[in-house]
Amino acid sequence: MYGLPEDFDPATFVGCEFETVTFASNAIHLTLGAEHSVTVTHHVRYRLEPGADLRDDVLPITGSSLPALIGRSVERAEVRRPGDLVLHFEGGGMLLVEDDDAHYESYSVRTPAGEIFV
Repeated sequence: MYGLPEDFDPATFVGCEFETVTFASNAIHLTLGAEHSVTVTHHVRYRLEPGADLRDDVLPITGSSLPALIGRSVERAEVRRPGDLVLHFEGGGMLLVEDDDAHYESYSVRTPAGEIFV
């Protein structure tokens, strides 16, 4: 809906370890270290290893392989389009959160700089 601010630096996630994932009826919450998190309100796409099919977990979640990324650290992060955030994990895993709803917030990120609603 809003996109990420032009001055947002996705590198803030580099080195963060994916610690927990929490599934609720209306959100998926990902914790990456003590000061970083991503909360998704519709769906999250991810890949567990290089060349694997892109998976799409859509709320409400009835089953997920996303916890397989827990324990991996972010090696690289990037912004695609104005509002899509991509986190690349060690071992080739990848997480993509998309700003794909024109009317509602798609996700939020929390970093040491504050919280951003996208």
